[in-house]
Amino acid sequence: MQSSSRLFPVTLSATEMAADLYEDVYLLNPGVSPDPSVRIAVTRVRDPAWQGRRVPVVLIHREFQNKRQWLSPGGEGLAALLARYGFDVWLPEMRGHGMSPRNRDWALGHIALLAEEDLPPVQRFVEEQSGVPPAWLGQGLGARMLAHALINNHRFLRLVPAAVFVDPGRADAHWTESEATMGEKLGLRRRQRFLGGLHGWGPEDEPSALFRDLYRNQKRYRRGKGHPTHEGLRVIRCPGLVVGVEDDEATVRGFAGNLGGQVRHTLGPGDGGRSPAGQSALGTALQDDIRAWLTEHTRDLRADSID
Repeated sequence: MQSSSRLFPVTLSATEMAADLYEDVYLLNPGVSPDPSVRIAVTRVRDPAWQGRRVPVVLIHREFQNKRQWLSPGGEGLAALLARYGFDVWLPEMRGHGMSPRNRDWALGHIALLAEEDLPPVQRFVEEQSGVPPAWLGQGLGARMLAHALINNHRFLRLVPAAVFVDPGRADAHWTESEATMGEKLGLRRRQRFLGGLHGWGPEDEPSALFRDLYRNQKRYRRGKGHPTHEGLRVIRCPGLVVGVEDDEATVRGFAGNLGGQVRHTLGPGDGGRSPAGQSALGTALQDDIRAWLTEHTRDLRADSID
């Protein structure tokens, strides 16, 4: 079968409609991981009624979620809003989430691994298809993955025109520490996964290795030994927006204050609290705020992009 990309093997695995929006699903095989079974599903969302030029934006879902965090089958959500305002929206799904198959070494996945191996190929593919580099948005651990990739990959950082971080969290704590049972936390070494559906955290599972690594870094930070992501935020100099839906104001201000470029931060009405099923509801006003900010900070790309 002919690849949909000249960069690496890519298969167009599904073409669907979410209400009035086109929803094309690509399966990427970048070949950069030592695990040859890694495949990354990326869904492209476009509004066929939009007649102007489109600017690409990539949305990374949070832990225990998949692309349906951003786009419902009925054509609602942040991805739908952005598509109807002329954005070329791309929704990657983490390994083993949604339409991304569970790879051989899935249980060994952690933030640094996923950020370094998966996000740069997504960036290259989206730029190839759209004609210009995409803006990026991540929520929860998706925001931390995005920050890690920007800090540790200078080419990736240089190409990103704007970045939005939703609920990036604190360096010294993660909400699962208070919601998981003591037995579950003690059993992280012998269990392969955290069950999202069992706790009402979301439809997907996460590898235990991800949380072992997360908790280890938090413990190091509490002991004054630094944090691999939060300590490096100063190198991120592209325009940034930090949004708090569940994160409190101090957390949002702290993350925004560590970024090195032109930064703005904003809070949603759910400041500081967990929402049902582990999902942060980006209300209409907050979605409009994000859309307006992305439009403002990708204006030059819209002038240069291709249909």
